[in-house]
Amino acid sequence: MRNILLVAAREYKSIASTRGFWVMLLVLPVVIGISQVAGRFFRPQLESAYVIVDASGEYEQAIERRLKLNYQRMELSAFSAYVQRWELGKVDPDAAWAKGERWFSDDQVEQFMDDGGIDAAAAMVKPHAPKDAPAYEIDKPGYTRAALPPGVSAANGPDALAEGLAPFLKDEIATSEGERPLSLAVYIPADVGANSPVRMWTNGAPNPTLVDNVRNEITRVVRSKALQASGLAPEQAAAITNISVPLTLSAPPQGAGREQMVIRSVLPLAMVYLLLVTVMTTGSMMLQGVIEERSNKLLESILATVHPSQLMHGKLIGLGAIGLTILGVWVGAAVGAALSVQGVVADIVKPSLAAFDQPWMIFAMLFYFVAGYLIISMLYLAIGALSNSLQDAQSYLMPVIMIIMLPVVFMMVSVAQQPNGIFPVVLSWIPLYTPFAMLARMGAGVSMMEVLGTGAMLTVFVVIEMILLGRLFQATLLRTGQPPKLGAFIGMMFGKNVA
Repeated sequence: MRNILLVAAREYKSIASTRGFWVMLLVLPVVIGISQVAGRFFRPQLESAYVIVDASGEYEQAIERRLKLNYQRMELSAFSAYVQRWELGKVDPDAAWAKGERWFSDDQVEQFMDDGGIDAAAAMVKPHAPKDAPAYEIDKPGYTRAALPPGVSAANGPDALAEGLAPFLKDEIATSEGERPLSLAVYIPADVGANSPVRMWTNGAPNPTLVDNVRNEITRVVRSKALQASGLAPEQAAAITNISVPLTLSAPPQGAGREQMVIRSVLPLAMVYLLLVTVMTTGSMMLQGVIEERSNKLLESILATVHPSQLMHGKLIGLGAIGLTILGVWVGAAVGAALSVQGVVADIVKPSLAAFDQPWMIFAMLFYFVAGYLIISMLYLAIGALSNSLQDAQSYLMPVIMIIMLPVVFMMVSVAQQPNGIFPVVLSWIPLYTPFAMLARMGAGVSMMEVLGTGAMLTVFVVIEMILLGRLFQATLLRTGQPPKLGAFIGMMFGKNVA
């Protein structure tokens, strides 16, 4: 065992010392970091401040009401999905959030606010939530109103106001929630019209929802005033401008539906891609190392101290450790980004992680990854022992790569559309493709029996492969001259001596 570990350590160090290994190891964390930093500069600021100056006094209150309504509407929709996911509707069957709807009218939202809003609803449901259900997280409003800063006045008109607010639009402004970037300033003249338009100024990255809410509410009030001017009573004008189409919008529980299925499959498909990339790259490094050892007669010195089987097992363990290192760094970077920051990575990885709510699924994924790594690595090791040069190795390697990659690529496309389709299921029971197919399908809810069945089959296949290719490795390790023919290959795998 000591000799095997020494060979493994040597193999690990030789690969880990290459530039290619470090480039591959760090490329994903660097990309994630760049995406998060870039997102901070290019995405709209979701926690920002706004300033409203209403010279007429007719719009300010309506805008504030609309912003509160829309915030509570978004929270009510998200809370309704949470309640449906964890089957908590029985806590208050008559509540708007208990019926699985996703869209709510102003009247429903106002009733929700009268009952205490999202804070009261979340507190009501919390004691009844299952133990494995995460606590509902209430998002803060994405924008907070700020008063005009000291020294800035709207008394001299919009141009003077714009000049006074210009420094704050490039920086932050004091609000009741603390310092926040000022993303929008609005000036509403006393008589809104073609000759006196509403003026808006932004910092270049405004919250589009905030802009739309302010604009739409001002438009609604202007229309209501126009209707009143035409002779309608204020109540009639308000009723007309508040008309909305009755709508009931329902959605399947989280985790159901094609879109959620695709999201849940992101991490498994990423594992398949990671397995392909790492085993092809590190396997090529190991293959090149074996060929170099054979060409410079270093193998004779190594085999004087270790048995060929110990050399083979040590190389496989060292290569496996390289693969697990890359896996740990890549998955750790993705999960760390998902849990610690906001952005595209978090929006994709968090729902995908939610699919793996049982410990055995994590162990199953690790098993399939390691088994797939061993299967492909053993092929590379055997090809390295057969080849006298890289040119010889390429003649063996290209068919092997095509046989492995083409079905796997087609399978990944199929899984994204139909995880339990005929093609992925069939590949799940072909040992060469079992690790890839089962990894890709883990997010779709594979049964425990299928995992146990394919796991047992894969274990037997790995053992048989290591025995047969191990014999081939030992028989050809010191062989020189022309490579043996196909019949000789088969004979070597079954322990026959071939001249």
